[in-house]
Amino acid sequence: MKSSKYISFWLVLMSGVLYSVVATANISVFPYRIDFESSGRKRVQTVRVINTSDKEQTYRVSMVNYVQKPDGSLVEVDTDDKFYARKHLTWSPRQFHLKPREMQTVNIARKGLSNLPDGEYVSHLKVQEVLLGDPNRKRDVDAKTISMTLTPLFAVTIPVTIEKGDNLVSKTEVVSYKKVAANKIEFLLKRLGNKSSRVNLVVESPKGEQLGRLNEVKVYMTNTQLAITMNTEKDLPAKAVLKLEDAKTKKEILRKDLQF
Repeated sequence: MKSSKYISFWLVLMSGVLYSVVATANISVFPYRIDFESSGRKRVQTVRVINTSDKEQTYRVSMVNYVQKPDGSLVEVDTDDKFYARKHLTWSPRQFHLKPREMQTVNIARKGLSNLPDGEYVSHLKVQEVLLGDPNRKRDVDAKTISMTLTPLFAVTIPVTIEKGDNLVSKTEVVSYKKVAANKIEFLLKRLGNKSSRVNLVVESPKGEQLGRLNEVKVYMTNTQLAITMNTEKDLPAKAVLKLEDAKTKKEILRKDLQF
């Protein structure tokens, strides 16, 4: 398992199909994202967490910040600068225990935003399975305390976004592409504008047959370019068509002819 500083959720996005329930082997979370608008009346939203394992589990809930790298990986950072939503949010409970198939609701609330500059702010809600180990009965002679071992296990993270302002726009450009295998294409995307870019990538044959799809590809504000690889269902023909859809509306926003 990778370090807790690396987010596995991005790998879910890259798998080609994004379900409305995000899940690992032990945790199921719904919905897969939370969006707040400063002009909206909804100031509290909920996330449902289900223990999908066959054992009782303890979960810890936190809000973390990530920097996106050009390869799509997200690295945790200990900062709350202009890109992040964490300091404008509250959430509860912070820790809970579930039996197999039990569900817990986590409430996420945004604070007042009257003094917040216009912009987009994103943090990630992290639901971390933890193992509460047996207390270490050997006391620290100096501290006179008993320590408790806390072992991190599976985790799921979902983006929580706050948007404020009427002039937030995003645009996605295809900088380059190349065929790296018979059924694999590598794209380099570029984000423009003052908010994250969130698109679906669809590759079709000249006759309109879908060859491959990647949903919910996101280029965050902490990054301007993203290299992403698509595996197609069939070997690529000499010519194909790339369509970019707005991930929220499914509206086509770009069409590009591909030649290999």
